[in-house]
Amino acid sequence: MPTQFTHFHPHGVLMTRQSPSARSEPECDAHSDTVQHRLSEAVVDLSAVAHNTRILAARSRGAALMAVVKADGFGHGAVQVARTALAHGATWLGAASTPETLELREAGITAPILGWMRLPREDVTGVIRQDVDLSAASLAHLAGIAACAEKAGIPGAVHLEVDTGLGRNGAGTVDWPRLLEAAAEFERRGLLRVRGIWSHLVHPDDPRHAGVAGQVDAFETAVSQARAAGLRPEVLHLANSAAALAAPDTHYDLVRAGLGLYGVEPVRGESFGLRPAMTLRGRVIMSRRVEAGTGVSYGHEYVAERPTSLALVPLGFADGLPFRASRSAEILVGGARRRVAGRIAMDQCVVDTGDDQIAVGEDAVVFGPGDKGEPTAAEWAEWAGTVPHEILTGVGPRVPRRYLHADAPAVAPKDTRTRVVVLFGGPGGEHEVSCASAAGIVGHLDRSRYAVQPVRITRAREWVPGPSDFPEGACTAAGLTDVTPSRGMGAGDSLRAVLPHLASADAVVPALHGPFGEDGTVQGLLEAANVTYVGNGVSASTIAMDKDATKHILSSVGLPVADWTLLRGGDSTLSEAQRLRLGLPAFVKPARAGSSIGVTRVESWEDLGAALGSARSWDTKVLVEEAIHGREIDIAVLEHPDGRLEAGPPLEIAVHDGRPFFDYEAKYGDTAASYTIPAQLDEDIAKQLQRMAVDVFEALNCSGLIRVDFFLRDGVQPVVNEVNTFPGFTAASQYPRIWAAAGLSYERLLDTLITTAITRTGSPAAGLAAR
Repeated sequence: MPTQFTHFHPHGVLMTRQSPSARSEPECDAHSDTVQHRLSEAVVDLSAVAHNTRILAARSRGAALMAVVKADGFGHGAVQVARTALAHGATWLGAASTPETLELREAGITAPILGWMRLPREDVTGVIRQDVDLSAASLAHLAGIAACAEKAGIPGAVHLEVDTGLGRNGAGTVDWPRLLEAAAEFERRGLLRVRGIWSHLVHPDDPRHAGVAGQVDAFETAVSQARAAGLRPEVLHLANSAAALAAPDTHYDLVRAGLGLYGVEPVRGESFGLRPAMTLRGRVIMSRRVEAGTGVSYGHEYVAERPTSLALVPLGFADGLPFRASRSAEILVGGARRRVAGRIAMDQCVVDTGDDQIAVGEDAVVFGPGDKGEPTAAEWAEWAGTVPHEILTGVGPRVPRRYLHADAPAVAPKDTRTRVVVLFGGPGGEHEVSCASAAGIVGHLDRSRYAVQPVRITRAREWVPGPSDFPEGACTAAGLTDVTPSRGMGAGDSLRAVLPHLASADAVVPALHGPFGEDGTVQGLLEAANVTYVGNGVSASTIAMDKDATKHILSSVGLPVADWTLLRGGDSTLSEAQRLRLGLPAFVKPARAGSSIGVTRVESWEDLGAALGSARSWDTKVLVEEAIHGREIDIAVLEHPDGRLEAGPPLEIAVHDGRPFFDYEAKYGDTAASYTIPAQLDEDIAKQLQRMAVDVFEALNCSGLIRVDFFLRDGVQPVVNEVNTFPGFTAASQYPRIWAAAGLSYERLLDTLITTAITRTGSPAAGLAAR
């Protein structure tokens, strides 16, 4: 075998000379491809990026995840990391400079991108046209974006950055109100849209630091000031990787993951199972034995204490090995960690391999995941007295990147369940009743067949979506309210944000009672958005909510109703003829308030004024109605998917505790009323009530369901009292009780209502719901 002598060339070039008997052709490596002949490479494991993205997304607890890919993806490759992160749970991208954001767009990436570093007068016209969001923390930056947006003819999307304590590049306490005022003016002019508000944490590796609470308070104050200025930001973000993992109070709408995405544990002293994605390696290009006392590298700061072997690695501080780590760093060579001998130079370093003489071409692993004994980037940061970010981003451009591609995201079995949104709450007087009805519905929907999302409408008309797949099991009104907390967005902004949730549902169940929910208001919105929903349409809901209109229509088709007179506006007196016709006692009712709210039983006409005042606190349109002496009977009507109408067995209501009538407290109290199903009635009367209830359904052009409340005057003559287009729906409510007595369980009742709604609109989900 020919003898080969290997030594250092003064300029670091590998030189060889061979004995005359050596072959003239070059020796071939066992792996002759280009990759194997590289002196160094950074191997980026995109499956680790995917793994880390999934962990961060899961820990974000409902907040969206931004993958921060600035500095060429922390040295890993911005485009490759961005695509991987977006495929595994991220929905936003973050970058610093304009070229970084445009590189992502030029690569065909369409996800939302935020860019935050530029000169105030930089021309960002092209960035705006590429649908990139821009940060602004000063009036100059904001005005610059507005000017470019005007030139582009497209409103610029901005995120206003507030300084909550970092003292770096957010707007401070004095400047923040001025920035908000300017932003509101630019919005009014149609030049900008304030899409987000954001800030940075002071202690990036200590999300539980005592100062975080103060920053959260400062951030929320800044957001409140923005809303007071008329701004309606859609996205609030404060959390970094560490806070995403360990500080849920900082999550808001979006968390920004940088360091954690690349596998460096961002919370000091804690591990969350992240996997480092980059391995930096070189190949030994020379090895030799030296005697004790041999000085190594510049300045001979390292001197061999005994005979030893040295290996030359073609990586230096131009490639990412920090000079400051020279005295303590280690590299994995020949299966063991070896200390760096002497100063790290610009493009090479030497390691002491002791008694092991390393073959030329052997791998030298500078850092990696650490699972094979190699150092990690975090260890190199400690040796250099710096942070892991600097180690990763310091890997120079002359080090080629090689990518180990992530597996395609695991394709979960397609969720074939029917997607149901349950709307509840509302600004009316029956907010709590609606919450209770929704809890009953959410708790009884079979999760093997339905994916259920609650959406609450607050008293202030803010629309608040809950979890998109609410878990199965017992559900309470308080529990539903807890998962739909107010964000202070206001009616309009929150509605715009929630519309995609409604539009993506196979069916919406508007479990709303009284004005705003049961009067056609929400039904009209759903119709306009082409959303399939359970129950009655706009006209039936509107008419049935108006007791006066209902009486006119029912009496016009020959259905008996209690006699009444209507008082509008400020009318407060009845003629003597009207008083004689109605008689005493009489009932005073708001025409359009629903469920016994504002109803007063008047025993003397002297009490009429007070009763009218109570009713008019709910509605300007008031009925004075004759009192019917007799039994109170409810009939439930259900529409089946084939269009068939079925009336349930009659339910009789008995009021206790000396109450004069079935008022609001009696309806929703625990002991004030009792129900008998089926009511003890003559068979002919029971059938007559059922036929009349179906007639009411058809006369009002109803859909899905109604409950008709009757009086039996003197125990024998039916009189229609009231029509409920979405009656109470707790398990204890009359409507589910009636159908349970008929042998139709709460679960099957919901199946029927949902399938009927879907079938009526011809949705493909009809078959799924009907299974």
